[in-house]
Amino acid sequence: MRKLISIKKEIIIILSFFLLCEFIFINNRLSILNYIRKIHKLQNKAQIKVSNFTELLFNFTINNNTILIFEPNEYHFECTPGFTKYFIDLGYNVDILMHKFGIDTFNLFDGTENIRLLVFDNLDNIHTHSKSLSFVIKKYSLIIIQTADINDKDIFNKLDLLNVNNSFFIFHNLEETENPIYSKYFDQNRIWTLGNFSKGLQVNPHYFGNIKIKDKNKKTRFFMTSSIYRNYRTLISSVEKLKKRNYNFEIFITGWIKSIKLNQIPNNLKDVFQIKYKVSYNELYQLVKSCDYIIIPFDTSKNFTLRYRTTKSTGSIQLSYGFLKPSIIDEKYSYVYNLNEKNSLLYENYSYLYNAMEKAILLGNEDYKILESNLYITTKQIFEYSLNNIRKSINSFY
Repeated sequence: MRKLISIKKEIIIILSFFLLCEFIFINNRLSILNYIRKIHKLQNKAQIKVSNFTELLFNFTINNNTILIFEPNEYHFECTPGFTKYFIDLGYNVDILMHKFGIDTFNLFDGTENIRLLVFDNLDNIHTHSKSLSFVIKKYSLIIIQTADINDKDIFNKLDLLNVNNSFFIFHNLEETENPIYSKYFDQNRIWTLGNFSKGLQVNPHYFGNIKIKDKNKKTRFFMTSSIYRNYRTLISSVEKLKKRNYNFEIFITGWIKSIKLNQIPNNLKDVFQIKYKVSYNELYQLVKSCDYIIIPFDTSKNFTLRYRTTKSTGSIQLSYGFLKPSIIDEKYSYVYNLNEKNSLLYENYSYLYNAMEKAILLGNEDYKILESNLYITTKQIFEYSLNNIRKSINSFY
């Protein structure tokens, strides 16, 4: 009798274990289904493939000529379609290991048959499975680390990415390459930068989809990303002058950093500003598409801002290039981004921001479309230059 009770208890424990496993499986499956449902809503011509990153560890086929893009952070997903586009054009299949927040970054992308997204909830998931993942990752033809943040060095070590010879590191701030562990990669053409700086190869990711040149809005719409290095005082002063002259315009501000809030704006100007933080990438892209110009008002009074001329690239420029939105930018920074009076509106220093914004509002539709067309030419040149740099990197590897 005691043996029978003992057996029953064991059966109950085993059944409980399997029920728990089923519960976890169902919840994980529901999570993945939610990702897939979200992707279904995207405006892709082809179905994009979404999986939980753990599928890499279980019977996941990695075909020849497949590269892996790894983004360890919860940001910079506006770069992912652009890097993917380069490798699709070069004939590769592309797998992307990324945080789930960025899966709608491909909502405008044309042709996703050769793209697979492998999503995780947080970087701790990758740390937990790093030993197994490091073995699988080595099966890829090339490995692209989309943000080579020095703070992520631990995960790079765990995945053995610093020791394999087919890994390439993208730095959004070249100052971080001063760490000696990266110094040898310059000679091997394995350091990429978003800007055209004194060292590293420029590979600028600005493709989002087949973006068309558009007419200017009757009510001029400016877009700006939030940053602590923006000159908001001059911006608000310029807006005040423009409103006094009864110009028809509005400004949209978004981003991750809440460096300006609606309660910091004078009451008489609040109808001009539309501020919304931490939007999805789908919302971000639709918003940028609806605007006419991108304002990049660097605060030149801060020494850190000078880095945007030598070692660091602003993410706003990717949006300007990719969506063909002429920038309004200080001329001291324009040459770094291949911007000039033919494809942008430049001002001499931040005290003349008002003049540039006024010119933007008054610019007629035909002249506006000329700016767009010239910017299109510039972006195509940057695309070809970047593509050739990738070829150079690959040739150095082989």
